[in-house]
Amino acid sequence: MLSDEEIFFIYGKNVVISRKDRFVFVHLDRPSADLVRDRTANFDPDEFFHCDCRICQLAREGGVVVFDDSAYDDEEILLE
Repeated sequence: MLSDEEIFFIYGKNVVISRKDRFVFVHLDRPSADLVRDRTANFDPDEFFHCDCRICQLAREGGVVVFDDSAYDDEEILLE
């Protein structure tokens, strides 16, 4: 499992981190404490990784779950 320092290095020092069992949750959207508790307590890996595709398998094996429900404007997305 990644340490807090490794997570801060990868995702930035402003992320919120929580853990459950062998999973670490990285909350990029800076949610309230209640939402972090809810996401953590109600996390079910069988529901979250609902398909057997290789991407879900790798994410499940890696143990890192990233949440980001931040709002953005269409203009923020730059396509070249």
